[in-house]
Formats: sequence, C-alpha cells, structure tokens
Amino acid sequence: MKESPLNNKIPVRLRKEPLIEAVWEVRFTSKKQNVADLLPGLIYQAIPGRYPNIVRLPVADIPAPIAERDPNLRYVPKIRLEGDNQAIQIGEHVISLSCRRPYSGWKGFSADIRNLIAVGRETGLINHLDRFSLKYIDLIQLVQPPDLSVLNIDLKLGGHPVDKQPVQLRTEIIEEGLIHIIQVVSPAEVSLSGDASSSEGVLLDIDTIASFKEDGSWGDVEKRLDMAHSASKKIFFDLLTAETIARLEPEYPE
Repeated sequence: MKESPLNNKIPVRLRKEPLIEAVWEVRFTSKKQNVADLLPGLIYQAIPGRYPNIVRLPVADIPAPIAERDPNLRYVPKIRLEGDNQAIQIGEHVISLSCRRPYSGWKGFSADIRNLIAVGRETGLINHLDRFSLKYIDLIQLVQPPDLSVLNIDLKLGGHPVDKQPVQLRTEIIEEGLIHIIQVVSPAEVSLSGDASSSEGVLLDIDTIASFKEDGSWGDVEKRLDMAHSASKKIFFDLLTAETIARLEPEYPE
C-alpha cells in the first residue's frame, strides 16, 4: 500500500479542486400518479428564478406503463430544471440535484439540498422514501499520461503491476449502514462544461448510498445527510496518496 495521507487529517477544501460534478439523489414511491408531471411546476414556483430553464428529457416520451415496468427506466428523470451550474432532475420515482464545476462547497450545496427537501415535503406527493445518495465525480490530472500512482491503490494481476496500464475498476465498501460504490477509470477523457476540448486524467467516482429498511421520511434524509457526506469525503481522501493531496493544495481546519 502506498503512503497514506499525513496525520489522517481531512482537508476542508482543495484549492486545485478536481471535482467535476456532485449529485444528490432521492428515490421514492408515491400513491399519486403522474408525479413527474406535477412536481416540476411546484418546484419551479417554490424556488422562483433559481432554475429558469425547463428541459423535457427523452424518457418523458415513453408511455408511463412501459417506463414503470422497465427497471432500467424506473428512476430515469423526465424533466430537468436548469440554472447556472446546478440542475434539478425529476422523474416518477426520483428527484436529484446536481452541481457542476465550480463546486459551491458542502455548505452551499447542502443548503440547496435541504431547500429542495423542504419543497418535496410540502408538496405532499411523496409517501415513502426508499433511499438517498451522494455521488462525487473527480478527475485527477496530476500525472501525464494518467496512471494509478495518484491513488492509494496497490493493484496487481498474477503478480503483474497494472498501475501504468489502462484500468477500469468497480467495487463496493459497506460500512456504518452505507454502501460506497467506487469506480476508477484510468485513463479517462472527459468533456467539461463550457470547454470545447476534453481533459484527460484518472476518474474517481464515489457513490454513497443510504437505504431505508422501512418507510423513510424527509426528516430521515436530513438527519443522515451530513453523516453520508462525511463518510464519502473520508473515502475520497483515503483513496488519495499524501503526495496527491499536497499537490491539490489542501486547506485544513484551524
């Protein structure tokens, strides 16, 4: 195993932010029909001027009975409300909030999540919450050509090191009632928003899922939101080497 981050301290932020996108998502069931048709207007009115652009997504044209029966379509959004670098996506069983680069930081992003939770609660359309998740997608561009040396990973196949070879890795870590789905792609080529050219680096995707065994409530989501974020953040920094963290210019709490 490579050198771990120094003193196990977790930075408050990174001056050289590798984050591409952060996504909060909640999945639910409802006794009401056509939730995806009703929610966008209610959310639009509740948060006036913040998400002015309304985009109808391709799944909206698929008949509801077909989408309901197909597990690949059940949680696909139908409508997107766009504003600056954030967007709300709404489907028959899903609501998500995404923040693209530049990331507003957890304080700002979590405030917007809680605002959306309050709106969802007030609509009265959602009866049962199944789960929520926080996904962070980062592109680390410190080494060219990209390789796994930037990560705290020691990967061999049959005794052969593969850190300099193309790699696509997916695994799950289960701890404290959370499932962290971790995906690593090296090298990865990403087209960033507002940039005509693509960027190459090591893609690190961490999707932290909190499921509810029984009927979940909006209050349950609020209670576990900061905990899920802290757990995801710890996983992220555990996966970086001390040198990588240093090169990303961390700021630590005083």
